Order: sequence, then C-alpha cells, then structure tokens
Amino acid sequence: MMNMLILLLPLVSTAYSYAPMSLQGCADEINTNRSELANELSIANMNKLAYNPKLETKILEKVRYYEGCPVKSVEYEDGFIFGLDVKDSDGLLFHLASNAGSTEIACVEAKCEASGELITSAVVDIG
Repeated sequence: MMNMLILLLPLVSTAYSYAPMSLQGCADEINTNRSELANELSIANMNKLAYNPKLETKILEKVRYYEGCPVKSVEYEDGFIFGLDVKDSDGLLFHLASNAGSTEIACVEAKCEASGELITSAVVDIG
C-alpha cells in the first residue's frame, strides 16, 4: 500500500501544477487598469470584467500547449485575448485591459516544469 501511495504522489503534484487558482487578484488588477485607461481616454463603455471560471479551461489549454512555460505574449484566437505570462508586464496587461467590449476574464497560475517558476496567464473575451 505504501508503494502505491509513493507512486501516486508525483501524479497528484503534476495534476496540481496546472490547477486553476482563485486569482481574483489578477482580475482585480486588470479591472483597475481598465478603469484607469477609461478615465484617461474618456471611454464611457468600459465594462468591469466578471470572473468566469469556465474560461479557466481555455487558458489552461493554451498554457499546456507551451508545457506550462509560455513566453510573455498576447494571442488573439477564437474570440478571446490570451495574455501569457502577464506577471510584471504592463504591455500585456494593457492588451488585456484595453478592449472596451470585453466582459469576462479568467486567470490561472501554472508551474513551469523547466524552471519551477509560477507563471500567471489570463484570458478575456473580445466582446
């Protein structure tokens, strides 16, 4: 029985390395950027993004494509804007925040298997 537990432990840790996190802070940061941008540029129809946990699967699929280690980038695909490795990247956050028609967001944190670093990525709908 102990051998079975030891064998299962790496599988559990791998599964959790891609687990969606409750990153309301990520959504809040992007909403703050949207509010500031709307005020600076007098954009009247800038909506607050609502967190949609169903979108977490979309961003997880994208992160898995890069084996958990995406480079800092923005990708537009299938009606969504993907911000990969957005942490400490004002340019990427600007892309995510600047689309006035967006209404939903999800964020995930994944462990890059090569470096062990936690990578934060986000997705918003184009609206």
